[in-house]
Amino acid sequence: MSDPSVYLHIPFCETKCPYCDFNSFAVEGRDVDGYLDALRLEMDARGVPRAPPTVFVGGGTPTVVSPEQLDRYLGDLVSRFDADPRREFTVEANPGSLTAEKVAVLRARGVGRVSLGAQSFLARHLRTLGRVHSVEQIGQAYRMVRHGGIAEVNLDLIYAVPGMTLREWAGTLARAIDLAPDHLSCYALTFEPGTEFHARRSAGAMRAAPEELELAMFRFTERRLRGAGYSRYEISNYARPGRECRHNLGYWRNESYAGFGAGAFSFLQGERAGNERQLVRYAESVRARGHAFVSRERLVGRAAAVESLVLALRTAEGADLDGLSRRHGVDARREFGEAVARLAGAGFLERGPRVRLARRGWRVANAVAASFV
Repeated sequence: MSDPSVYLHIPFCETKCPYCDFNSFAVEGRDVDGYLDALRLEMDARGVPRAPPTVFVGGGTPTVVSPEQLDRYLGDLVSRFDADPRREFTVEANPGSLTAEKVAVLRARGVGRVSLGAQSFLARHLRTLGRVHSVEQIGQAYRMVRHGGIAEVNLDLIYAVPGMTLREWAGTLARAIDLAPDHLSCYALTFEPGTEFHARRSAGAMRAAPEELELAMFRFTERRLRGAGYSRYEISNYARPGRECRHNLGYWRNESYAGFGAGAFSFLQGERAGNERQLVRYAESVRARGHAFVSRERLVGRAAAVESLVLALRTAEGADLDGLSRRHGVDARREFGEAVARLAGAGFLERGPRVRLARRGWRVANAVAASFV
């Protein structure tokens, strides 16, 4: 059995974006070095897989720290791995926090893929989203990464921002395509509980984009990117051939991964475990116990099969029901056959060797998934 993938969480950002519900904190006044000490202790105590197929450093903004701190935690991480040129190694970055010196650190530590949080190519939408970089910095950061010798680049983009028109979204996609990234992640803005945007919408101070406009943007994205040579391989993710994010595909295939850092999750030997989110308590827990787990869950039988099915249906490859049966010890065709037949009859699913979303099903994927829960 191959080693699990690795996720490392760096929870610091220059500022906290008002739509973000990730476990992240404004970096000013934070004890970054103390956090990195705790991160090292957690990796020492739990052990890091020697041969992970993929590695992903996320946040937060992993590149918001100094070049020396960036080199410190990446060096501490990669020193634990066996050498493997086939390994996918991704680090998230924001255009405003990236410098040539930091790109050189990424390259020297073996990073081969950078995911840039561009979000929009219109200044007014960047302001709405609370982003602290400019439109110009997106192109500068992109070229910096390319000139720095990093092979693959993803751009994150957000649509259905309040006040955004379809024409404006088309313009952002055009600007992104002109840069020729290997991968594009295009997300509809959501109003997650606990975020500033959720509070503002609840108070009537902000309105979500009309549902029909969001749907038009969703459909347009697929058509425009397909025409530019990108294939949708997951609801919100598009790639040139062979440039899909293998780390994220591992999540959707419900494969094993080891997560380190405040708020990170792991899925190992069928058990999902979540770390303490609060920074001080995370560090205290690691020092006291060698880990920071605050939640553990093990799904078996039908519940485990449902989870694998729902995750797989997010992807273009879909779900192999016979594979689910073997993996989870249930008859997936009997358990899910009636729902699959009903949804296929309504045009939301396609049936064949694998069950996958039909074109009509992509836009209501959450409702389709809910039919199996």
